Amino acid sequence: MQTFLRISTTSTRLSLYPIRFFTTPSRFERPGPLPLGDPEEQKEFEELVKKQSSAELAVTIEDEEQLTHPDVRREPPPEFEGDKNPVTGEIGGPKRDPLVHGDWSYGSRVTDF
Repeated sequence: MQTFLRISTTSTRLSLYPIRFFTTPSRFERPGPLPLGDPEEQKEFEELVKKQSSAELAVTIEDEEQLTHPDVRREPPPEFEGDKNPVTGEIGGPKRDPLVHGDWSYGSRVTDF
């Protein structure tokens, strides 16, 4: 049974519109894809889709720089090699001075205490 909503306009005429006119259709009411005519073709098509979706993409990347996006900020190179800082004598400390920019920073990320 369809329900109607009576809408009055500025004129003396009354209009009858179904309520469904004002709502959006449900996504479940959409028709599905039409099956292929031949059942064998349908089965072959489904197998090809399944094979394509389950196949892993074989991507070979030779260069390590191709793995990351070109806009990614890279860590600055270390100021010294080895475990001991030649300037301060610190062993096992950071490879770069974290106070270069006036704030405590690692990899251009500033942390405030």
